[in-house]
Amino acid sequence: MRRLGDGAEAATLRRAARAITGVLATLALVWGSLSTAPAAQARPHEARNHRVDPHKAPAPPPNSLPGIDVSHHQNAIDWTQVAGSGIRFAIAKATEGTGYIDPLFSTNRADAMAAGITFGAYHFARPDLHPFDAIPEADHFVDTAQLAPGNILPVLDLERSGNLSPAELTDWVLQWLSRVTERTGVHPIVYTSPNGWKDRMADTTAIADAGYTVLWVAHWGVASPTLPANDWQGNGWTIWQYSNCGNVPGITGCVDLDWFDGLDFAPILIPSPDTVAPIATIATPTGVVGPVTVSFDEIVRGVSAESLSLRLASSGVPVDSTITCASKAGDQVNCATGKLVVAVLEPDEPLVPGQSYQVVVNPAGTIAPIVDRGGNPASTTQSDFPAPTQVEQASAAIRYGWHTAASKEAFGRSYVTDHLSGSTASFAFKGKTVTWYTVTGPAQGKASVWIDGHPKGTFNQYAPSTTFKVARSFRHLPPGDHTITIRVLGTEGAKAATDAQVAVDAIEVGGKVVWSPGLTFGWGKAKSAAASGGDVAVSDLAGSTATFAFYGSGVDWQTARGRHQGRAQIYVDGVLRKTVDNYAPSPGVVVRSITGLTLGMHELRIVVLGEARPAADGTQISIDTFTVIP
Repeated sequence: MRRLGDGAEAATLRRAARAITGVLATLALVWGSLSTAPAAQARPHEARNHRVDPHKAPAPPPNSLPGIDVSHHQNAIDWTQVAGSGIRFAIAKATEGTGYIDPLFSTNRADAMAAGITFGAYHFARPDLHPFDAIPEADHFVDTAQLAPGNILPVLDLERSGNLSPAELTDWVLQWLSRVTERTGVHPIVYTSPNGWKDRMADTTAIADAGYTVLWVAHWGVASPTLPANDWQGNGWTIWQYSNCGNVPGITGCVDLDWFDGLDFAPILIPSPDTVAPIATIATPTGVVGPVTVSFDEIVRGVSAESLSLRLASSGVPVDSTITCASKAGDQVNCATGKLVVAVLEPDEPLVPGQSYQVVVNPAGTIAPIVDRGGNPASTTQSDFPAPTQVEQASAAIRYGWHTAASKEAFGRSYVTDHLSGSTASFAFKGKTVTWYTVTGPAQGKASVWIDGHPKGTFNQYAPSTTFKVARSFRHLPPGDHTITIRVLGTEGAKAATDAQVAVDAIEVGGKVVWSPGLTFGWGKAKSAAASGGDVAVSDLAGSTATFAFYGSGVDWQTARGRHQGRAQIYVDGVLRKTVDNYAPSPGVVVRSITGLTLGMHELRIVVLGEARPAADGTQISIDTFTVIP
């Protein structure tokens, strides 16, 4: 590259140079006669008269391609010969300052491209103390260079400070780069030498940090270049100008020589306009829980509840969901502005068995659609799917409830309890401390406590006399979301115990005691050879419930029969439909059917009565499966 500016402001310098040429010639005669005089000191890397012995040129870096950079100083160039010599790319000076245009730029561009050489253009920066000078310089370059897809990215050649401080020059450079990015849609390359960057820019990393990661480094006469700005923030060099005086066929005199780090110019080329819409592939859940996963064939942005929707197929009503997005590397990114390839849509509640759903990407009429980097909206894509019609006893589609016991000594005058092994009560919370308020007494048994799947201890609730509002606290949790689970062990706390009950009275989080916490319950488990999954959910305390919401015209409840089974009531949409007795002399299963409902949403609720016929050995009610009748 030319190391002095060629604008109008440089004309005076050229006239002065001609004026002193004669003086220099005379001095040269005198200098030559002084055989004992010391050799002239070499100028900095960016001085034009610094020459490198071609026999000492560094070895080509592995997997690199040769190139040159030129200006009108090379005069007329035979680009056919240049291409024939093996040169693969060329970057020509286009502009300088706000008004200068290199007189041979248009010729160099046309002839180099005609010879099949990958072509680019650079702007020689002339920063000064005018705060808005960077924008006019950027506009002048873009208007003149007229770079197009397939050309090398635009280049800023920074060799002068214009008497600006490093901070002021950094701001100037960022303004120029930002303006060119705004107008061309691509991030320019920065050309500098390591010493020049250190002297003018205080070796700042701000430019690379701002996303301008392609460095063209000028460092001559070395085996490998020194890189500024912390190895350009770990990005290394992309182009290395390793000599400013090479000999290339087709060019008279010296020319700058460069290496490109790679065998494919694609990373530094202006891409062709993207006119292809991104394609979405939708994967739907097979159960009542689990995400909808939408994968895109290219990077997109703009994912929102408007542009990615889960709906009821029957009405089009949106289903409340949470959306998270991930990049190619699998890192979570902002769905609206991040560079993502996967969007995961998680319904806030389990899907309703028997209900049909649809997932729609960019529904018709979307104001802010999902788009790719070229601004192309993703094609409208829809996937319809049904929720399963049959669920097992452990499905999230079933809501269980424990027995509620009244006591004026409890928080809110009541608490919930169960005593069968495997019964659970869980509570989701946010904070570093949680307290479970319980009951101890003669009828109480043992329980284990788990937080986020990790055991926190086993607690014996037995005591000779009953005590309410007993606190079990768990502290020093990491910040964020947590879930505490209290598990009934079905084991009495002492020989004198009358039962193995475990009670949940209240939960305290953040200093606030919640009398009726939003608990998620599970019934106990019992083995059953006749059951579909080999076991059933069981409860035997009066008032325990199992609730099942579904979409259909009826439902089959498959339950266990046997000597331990008792009576239950079946409610549909709040209305008692029947009372059933599951006692039988020998174990087995039975299907209790509710039919003749209007097709639509319904709620089945089974209430344990805690009673059985005299011949029974227990009052258990079991849940094996629910099957929706369409």
